[in-house]
Amino acid sequence: MDDSITLLGSDKPKTADAKAWLRFVQAFTLTLGSGLMLAGIIFFFAYNWELMHRWVKMGIAVALILAVFAVAIKVKMSDFTRKIAVSVLSGLVGVFWAIFGQVYQTTADSYVFFLTWACCILVWVYATDFYPLWAIFIALVSMGVIPLFPDNRWYLTVLMLYGAAWIAFFVFAPKYLPNLSAPPSWFTSILFTIEFGMAVCVVCFVILNEAGMRHAVVAVLNLLMAFVVTVATIWCSLRQKNIWLYSMLFIGALSVLECVFVRCLTYEFGGLLLHLMLSAAALVGSTFAIVEQYKKWKQEKSETSTNQSVNDNGR
Repeated sequence: MDDSITLLGSDKPKTADAKAWLRFVQAFTLTLGSGLMLAGIIFFFAYNWELMHRWVKMGIAVALILAVFAVAIKVKMSDFTRKIAVSVLSGLVGVFWAIFGQVYQTTADSYVFFLTWACCILVWVYATDFYPLWAIFIALVSMGVIPLFPDNRWYLTVLMLYGAAWIAFFVFAPKYLPNLSAPPSWFTSILFTIEFGMAVCVVCFVILNEAGMRHAVVAVLNLLMAFVVTVATIWCSLRQKNIWLYSMLFIGALSVLECVFVRCLTYEFGGLLLHLMLSAAALVGSTFAIVEQYKKWKQEKSETSTNQSVNDNGR
């Protein structure tokens, strides 16, 4: 029997077979090659910038966009390869707009560049339904939108609302948009990690900043937003049995606890010793809780897999 197949009732985990490793190598080399190709194109323009006429610069960029677009549309390839081609195409659009801005010395701010880039690739991002490309799109939109937020005491609140809007979109939009699939676990983990990180920063800021405490309405609203984000993160980690998000919850709690210690304890020897003892106890307890939860979820997953195998054999 093949070693990659686990016997029914065995505790040995499944291992990847030769086909799985071949698919991984193909995906890795294709992605790496596409990234290096984009880096080479950018380096080519940067190195030969002074030697090329402006029409040559823009002509090469447009020709590359058209060539990759034609390959993605006409050439027969796997679905994953086509998505990588569209990702390269999206990167070339950014190269074109960067060249355009340098050639004509446009007075547009950097956020206009990122927003223009994001608007140009929006249709491709939605059509390909490729979540690494969605991650790039969100980064572009964020670099274009976040600089427009008001730089006042409401900044953190608006920032958390912005992150929550993206999370809500990817939670509910796949149910109504026909071409949008449910996001993979790594994607939701990144979104919730960033949002929860902002919530932890807000709580720490309120605890440590005396000026922030004087604005009671803003402080309460920020803490309320942080509480909602924390509850949503707990719900997602338990629902998906996501050990990464579960660990982030404890890291956030430890960070807030450290801020409380810094705020409340004195800097004398006794205060520092108590601080170290409490911090060490919290760290050990958090590590123990994470390990135990991981073992529990792993056992549940193993039992579910075993029951599924029994049902399949019974059929």
